[in-house]
Amino acid sequence: MKRRLDETDRRLIAKLQENARIPTTALAREVGLSRSAVQERLERLEKSQTITGYTVQLGDAARPVLLAEVMIQLEQKQSAGVVGALQKIPHCIRCLAISGEYDLIAEVAADTPEELDGVLDRIGGLSGIKRTSSSIILSTKFDRR
Repeated sequence: MKRRLDETDRRLIAKLQENARIPTTALAREVGLSRSAVQERLERLEKSQTITGYTVQLGDAARPVLLAEVMIQLEQKQSAGVVGALQKIPHCIRCLAISGEYDLIAEVAADTPEELDGVLDRIGGLSGIKRTSSSIILSTKFDRR
């Protein structure tokens, strides 16, 4: 039976998303629990695969200069092949299946406009893609991931 997250679980997760390296004692203080209670909750969240890992968030100095979202419309029954090809492009940092006029969104990172142009041309030339539409991301207003 799947256990629902309570408000304390959500607060723990939010704090870890802000800083995955926060010490357990500081995390306990932030959410108003004992250190052992926080450890037990984290173990439960990991065991239930609510938390599947901890990661590094890059600062501005390490992030690519340009990010783009590429909307991709596929030829019929070409999803697996296109996704596999996108996975081989290091500049493609994420791929999402979507509903509507387009089938996929690929997030692309590049350090220069020329590099981005080359990646977009490479994606557009992949077998199984009917058409693409790209938008450069200008700024992030908020990100809760």
